[in-house]
Parts: sequence; C-alpha cells; structure tokens
Amino acid sequence: MQTDNSSTQATIHHVAPHELTKAEFLREASAVRLVNHGRKWQVNFGNHSAFSQADTAEAALADVHQSAVNNALYLNQADAPAVPYKPSIPTQNVLADYPSLVAFFGDVVATHRVEKLSVSKAEYDAVIAGLRMLAAGVETGAVSVDDGDIGEILTNGGAHSGLSAEEIHDLCDRLLTPTE
Repeated sequence: MQTDNSSTQATIHHVAPHELTKAEFLREASAVRLVNHGRKWQVNFGNHSAFSQADTAEAALADVHQSAVNNALYLNQADAPAVPYKPSIPTQNVLADYPSLVAFFGDVVATHRVEKLSVSKAEYDAVIAGLRMLAAGVETGAVSVDDGDIGEILTNGGAHSGLSAEEIHDLCDRLLTPTE
C-alpha cells in the first residue's frame, strides 16, 4: 500500500470517534488518500483507523464518523452480539448530526438517555466510593440481580442485566481518567 501526502493534521485524543461531534471529528481526524489499494481513503483518529470509499477527504471523514456512531448504537442494542468492550452511547450533541440514526436506533437512544449532572468534588468522590462499594458487593454476592434491593436499582428493575463488578470498576476508571 502506498499513500500520497493529501492528509489533514490529526490531534491524538483518548476518546473514541463516536464520542465527538461530527464537527469535532472532521477537525481532529485525518484522511489519507490510498494508492494501489482496494479503498480510497484511510481515516485516522488517535488509535482508531478505518477505510472509506468516499470521493473526497472530507466526505471520507464524515463517512467514518457516521459509521462509528452507527456501530456504537448498534452494539448497545439489547440483542447485539457480545463484544469484550461495549462502546458508550453517543451524546445528544453527537446524535444531533444523525437524525436518521436516532430514528433507526430509537430504542437504544431512549433507553440510554442520560443527562449530564453537575456535582461538587465531595459528591464526585462519594459517587466513586459508592461505585467501588457496589463492585465489591457484586463480587462477594452481597448485591445480586434479584435481591429486591440494590440489585433492583443496578438492573433498573430487570430492564437490563446491570453491570458486572469488572464493568463497574472499568466505569470508575473511566470516571477517574481526566479528559483533555
């Protein structure tokens, strides 16, 4: 595979493409025209890479971003295939660029709609401590899906399977990781 030099500059981020708005992704990702390759463009963003058959670099960036948002929604459907890492749900700001995806994956969007919450440092610390305690309870069996108490909250009364102890720890780790 050969490439030419018609690419845009990329800034490395530690977020997934579907966590950015379309405008942010277009500004931060790069599209490299491919020569002697089965695809026209390779789109790069941090550690993420994808191909596109679009006619222009900007169209390739838009194509890859829409695919990333689509895949994040698809993998969060109740009947989606099991994957080792389930992506986060794109925010309302991200979804605003894709009304057709919102309509198609309406059940996922409605089920996972969460508003941003402003909390003090003490409240944030309490949330992290509570999540660590919840993970410990799940690990020891003190919290279970059908316990009629915390397990009911964890699963929204059985509306979903809840998180495993490992997934709760991963959530804590994500919450503790500073964003750029």
